[in-house]
Amino acid sequence: MSNFPDNKTLGDRAYALIGVLIPSCTAGLRLVELGQQRPLKLHERLALVYNSPLCLHCSCKRDKFNKERAKLREIEMKRRS
Repeated sequence: MSNFPDNKTLGDRAYALIGVLIPSCTAGLRLVELGQQRPLKLHERLALVYNSPLCLHCSCKRDKFNKERAKLREIEMKRRS
């Protein structure tokens, strides 16, 4: 155990839990970019499908996500052939 106290508040922990449960732009874009670099593993593919709706309360990165996802689909088609 470390000698430093845990500085996370109850609110920090609650927001971290909500961030795991609700699809987010950050996770979706990260997975799309990772998929462009290398083939995604099964759990990463499932996470990408889950995070595809992005943030449900806004569409802040929708255009960028759609463009990057199209690039990912092209790369995957080249990998298969």
